[in-house]
Amino acid sequence: MLQIFFLILPIIGIAVILLAVQILFKKDGTFHSEHIGQSKAMRKRGIHCVQSMDRIEHASKLNVEDMQK
Repeated sequence: MLQIFFLILPIIGIAVILLAVQILFKKDGTFHSEHIGQSKAMRKRGIHCVQSMDRIEHASKLNVEDMQK
């Protein structure tokens, strides 16, 4: 069990270093946001995150209820 741990530990270390290369060597390097609402491709398709969609639906329901009164 300990042999497997010492075998996997360098592999994980190398993976972390490779993921950090962009941040370490690029002038303004950052990880790209994984949030759906900030993805250009998703915005082009009209796909929003669940929270945004819920907020839009809730606002539209409030407007419909106000109009019915």
